[in-house]
Amino acid sequence: MCLRTKRQPAGWETRGKVAYSPKVQNIKDVPRKGWDEWYIFGNPTDLGTSHLQENIFEVPHEQGHVSVFVNYCFALHQPEMKDLATLFWQQMARLGPESYVGDNDYLNFVSMDKTLFANVRDAVKALG
Repeated sequence: MCLRTKRQPAGWETRGKVAYSPKVQNIKDVPRKGWDEWYIFGNPTDLGTSHLQENIFEVPHEQGHVSVFVNYCFALHQPEMKDLATLFWQQMARLGPESYVGDNDYLNFVSMDKTLFANVRDAVKALG
């Protein structure tokens, strides 16, 4: 699941300003323009409505609503992002994705899969 509304490749669809992809077989098939945010699930999941263009502190924080963090230059490691991080973790608990990737000035990666997380961490470290 990618929070985008631009033209999608074959097999993608948009509902409630949320773009949904078929199972990704090749990472090169995922459109990427920067400042992207993905929630990754093992099974098709309907997230409801994206609040991409709205103030994250003024939108509903409940089932059927998805806040977009990447546009706030969100970085989990920065203490000044504490309020956003609280909203982020609440949304992660509500949505229940296997993993999350946020790509802006920072790369945020979160996963319930400890082995996957370790592999991604090691790959990023190897990049220098």
